[in-house]
Amino acid sequence: MDYRISPEVRIDLPTIDVHAHAIVPATLEAMAAAHPDYGPVLQEKDGRRYLHYPGRSNLGPLPEPIFEPDLRLETMDSQKVDIQVIAIPPPNFHYHVPADVGSDFARIQNDALANLSDSRPDRFHWFATLPLQAVPAALEEIERVQGHERMRGVQIGTNVDGTDLDDPTLDSVWEALASANLPVWLHPDQRAIAGADRLSDFYLQNLVGLPMDSTIAAARLIFGGVLKRHPDLRFGLVHGGGFSPFQVGRWDHGWSVRPEPKEHIGGQPPSTYYRQLYFDTLTHNRASLLLLGERVGWSHVMLGTDFPFDMAEDDPVARVEEAGLDPSDLRSVLEGTAQGFLRPTAP
Repeated sequence: MDYRISPEVRIDLPTIDVHAHAIVPATLEAMAAAHPDYGPVLQEKDGRRYLHYPGRSNLGPLPEPIFEPDLRLETMDSQKVDIQVIAIPPPNFHYHVPADVGSDFARIQNDALANLSDSRPDRFHWFATLPLQAVPAALEEIERVQGHERMRGVQIGTNVDGTDLDDPTLDSVWEALASANLPVWLHPDQRAIAGADRLSDFYLQNLVGLPMDSTIAAARLIFGGVLKRHPDLRFGLVHGGGFSPFQVGRWDHGWSVRPEPKEHIGGQPPSTYYRQLYFDTLTHNRASLLLLGERVGWSHVMLGTDFPFDMAEDDPVARVEEAGLDPSDLRSVLEGTAQGFLRPTAP
C-alpha cells in the first residue's frame, strides 16, 4: 500500500505496527487438551468472551478481532497499517507453570502464529514467545522457530514470574538472541507486576502497574549490565517505555553521585544504553509523544497500537501525523525505526 500523508511526505515502505495481539482459538483447545490443569479456557458471559486461567484472574472481555483475521485486516486497512507484528497477549506467557507445560504452550502458540502469518504473509508478521522459566527449553524454542522468515523477534515479559531480567541465568538466552539477530519486545503482564497489592482499585494495575513494570525492566537491563554485556541486543518497550524515557536524567544523576548504580556499568552513564532501547508510540497524548521523541530520538520510536484491546490507539497513523513531525522523523516512526529494530525478513 502507498499512502499520501501530506504533499511533502510519501510512505514508500510498509507502515508497521509493532504492538498487536492475537489469539488463535485452536491453540486454546490444544493447550487445554495437553495440560488441562493449566490451559486457558474460553468462556462466554452475557454475550462476551473471556479467557479463564486456572488459579488466576480472567482476561476479557475479549474483542472479536483478536480471534478473527478478516476483522483484523479490516481494521488495519482503516488505520492505514500495512503490517502488524503479532504477539500473544501477556497472560499467555505462562511463566508460572511447570517447565514442561510452559515449553508445550510456547510451541503450540508459536506454531499457530507462524501459520497465521503464512495465511497472509504480506500483512502478518510475528513475535515468538519463549518458556523462560526453563532456560534450556527457551534455547531450544529459539533454535526451532528462528528459521521462519517473518518471525521478527521475541516477545517476553518484563519479569519471569518474579525473576528480573538481569538474573544471570538468562544470559545464555540473551547470547542466543543476539547471535540470531532477534530483538526482544518487552510487554508487562498485569498478573505479574510489582506493587500489585496497592494497585487493585481504579484499573491502576494497567494504568500505573504496566508502565511501572516496564520501567523496572528497563532499569534492570541497564543497571544490571545486560545491555553492556550484550551490546548488539535490541530491546523494545511498549506503552511509550513506561516512565523510563522521562527519568533518564534522574538515573544519570544518581549514577554520577552514588556508587551503587556503577556496580555493573562502571564509567558509562545509564543514558549511554538507550541506544539499545526502542519505544512504541502508545502514549495517548501528543505532548507525551513529542517528549518521548525528544528524549530518545525519533529513530528509536515506532508505531505501536496494542490492537485490539480497549487501551489501544484506534487511529494510530493519524495520531502520529497530528504530532507535526518533520518528514524524515515521520518516516522513521511509521516505517524506518521498525525496519531497523526488527530482524530483517528474507529478501
